[in-house]
Amino acid sequence: MAVAAMYMHARQLTRCPTRFSCRRTLSVSAPALGLKVLFFGSDEFADRVLRELDGNRTGTQPWIDHMEVVCPQSNYYMKREKKVYTYQSPVHKLALKKGLNVHHPLPGSMSSWMIPLIDGGNIPGQFDIGIVASFGRFLPSRIINGFKKGMINVHPSLLPKYRGPSPIQTAILNGDPTSGVTIQEIHPSVIDGGKVLAQVPYPIPETAPYGQLVDEMGTLGGQLTVKVLRDLENIRGKSIEQDESQVSHTRMFDREDSVIVWERMTAEDIFRVHRTFYQKEPVHTCMRIKNKVKWVQFLELSVAPEKTPPINAQFLDFPPGSVFYQKKVPYVEISCLGGGRIHATRFRVSGKAERDPFQFIAGYVKAWKDKRMITRPINTKHLTPPFAYPEGYVKPTSYTDAYKNVDRKLQYCADLATKRLLHDAGYSLASESSADDDDDDD
Repeated sequence: MAVAAMYMHARQLTRCPTRFSCRRTLSVSAPALGLKVLFFGSDEFADRVLRELDGNRTGTQPWIDHMEVVCPQSNYYMKREKKVYTYQSPVHKLALKKGLNVHHPLPGSMSSWMIPLIDGGNIPGQFDIGIVASFGRFLPSRIINGFKKGMINVHPSLLPKYRGPSPIQTAILNGDPTSGVTIQEIHPSVIDGGKVLAQVPYPIPETAPYGQLVDEMGTLGGQLTVKVLRDLENIRGKSIEQDESQVSHTRMFDREDSVIVWERMTAEDIFRVHRTFYQKEPVHTCMRIKNKVKWVQFLELSVAPEKTPPINAQFLDFPPGSVFYQKKVPYVEISCLGGGRIHATRFRVSGKAERDPFQFIAGYVKAWKDKRMITRPINTKHLTPPFAYPEGYVKPTSYTDAYKNVDRKLQYCADLATKRLLHDAGYSLASESSADDDDDDD
């Protein structure tokens, strides 16, 4: 696709489906009485959205007059008359820091949950609108209809693509160059199936980890939500139904999804898994040392740069998962399907302490006869089975073959065009309120 065509495509995505002008909405004066908002959320993405909303509440031209929070119950025990939390959602922690009232529904269904009174009944009236971001629980029609202006949801994908619980992780794993944020109505029966109010694109940085995407997309989602609140009724009148023929769904991930499958994963695939899960479940694989099989976690890894020659010039003669090292080289190199290589610099073996490459080599690799990682544990009473290549697989003839299909210049141009459009529309991927809070934490 030509750069000009990509620029036009990015500009179309930046426009909200309602075609409202971000520049025009910025000129609208704030109402005499701002909105009373009940925010539903739990995780880091919701935390970033809440920061932007609270920044508007406390700003010079607020559209939000009062806000309270609904989030999962925290777990704690008392020590010296102080609460020590064993679990506390990011949203709960931020709400307490900002002095917002917090409500905890009981675990399970929300069918019997009642919308609370504003400030415990000290403020007359009822909440104007409910805003949901990564709440993780189904909200029945009774709750949706209990707000004067209904409820809206902030979802980190360009719906109808990637409905469900893990749109950011799925976008990284699929190697998508662009994702985005959608503001939608809450549908009473279909999760993430409501009318689309607004969307904005987000170019996914090529090496960015999951945490960075959560921070930046959450910030972007909060800013877009404020823009929608400024012209809500007009935008609702021009909302659009989702195209059901374009729907795709995501699923919950578990530990099994971070296992390296050498028989089908390229170096790029492994790195995407690392970017997605490294904070909670690092990518891991097996190695056999004599009569034992040990699990190895890669805590830090990267794809070998194209211009970096391999440690072993004949590495293509070895099966994927083969380990190479060299004295004074600060990484362990592992061959992958397709001729690519990964460089690992931090390890943890079977729950032991972290190891750097030199410690890993001295403690494990030198005593390791086969020097090949394997996908699954095997019966150590038998020889390690030969590597099973995919059917029809053709071995590369040069290590540069792994980089032929990666057009990084084209990706860079697309990212630059989209970021320019976001800036011109008044968005910022760096949240000032977030930065201030981080300074306070220090």
